[in-house]
Amino acid sequence: MKTLLTEKSIRDIIARGEKTVCIDENTIVTPAAKDVIKYEGLEVVDHVAAPAPAATMSACVPAAAPAAAPAAAPAGDALNAEMIYAALKKMTEQGLLNGFFDNPAPAASAPYTAENANGFKLVRGGGIKMEVLELENPADNGKVQYQELIGADVDSAMNAGFMTVDQCTFNWDVEPQEIYYVVEGNMTVTVDGVPHTAYPGDCLFIQKGSKVVFSSGNTRAKVFYCTY
Repeated sequence: MKTLLTEKSIRDIIARGEKTVCIDENTIVTPAAKDVIKYEGLEVVDHVAAPAPAATMSACVPAAAPAAAPAAAPAGDALNAEMIYAALKKMTEQGLLNGFFDNPAPAASAPYTAENANGFKLVRGGGIKMEVLELENPADNGKVQYQELIGADVDSAMNAGFMTVDQCTFNWDVEPQEIYYVVEGNMTVTVDGVPHTAYPGDCLFIQKGSKVVFSSGNTRAKVFYCTY
């Protein structure tokens, strides 16, 4: 019986204070899980020969063998997490999933679809159109995109928007104070030579004047940012 390790599985192991994760030939590890294992420095070990006592919980839990294993499917018919991830990534790159997971709110020709005299703005996701952020390395152009939703053009003292980083690493000079909330993927920010990795739901604050390095590793990261 195959055991599937997802990013959530690894984060649960870390939350329990465990430092090892068991992986053998019967374990399927998703790409996101591999990233967490790498960034968090977990030790990878084989499944132990004998099961641990019931009173002690461990990340190393041997998979129970079924009484009668069904006949293995032909190699050509095998489907695992890696294949699913690769297929979805390819479909995303080709634009085949555009709009599939979008909020059903009506699309708009511009981000602002409602406002009034007191400066209130309603931003519809369907009106967000990402733009390419020019980087120092021309080979990376197109891998980082952004859309500023709130800025000086609407008399705001702060700027805010979305940014995506697709398997890219780049240098960044922080002029104002910046806050990033990770929506998808992983975002590693190296400050003074020390890397700090944030996952979906995590928030980063960077002080103005800092010189940092952004990296999404092997993921396509999406963040919401706010600068002041």
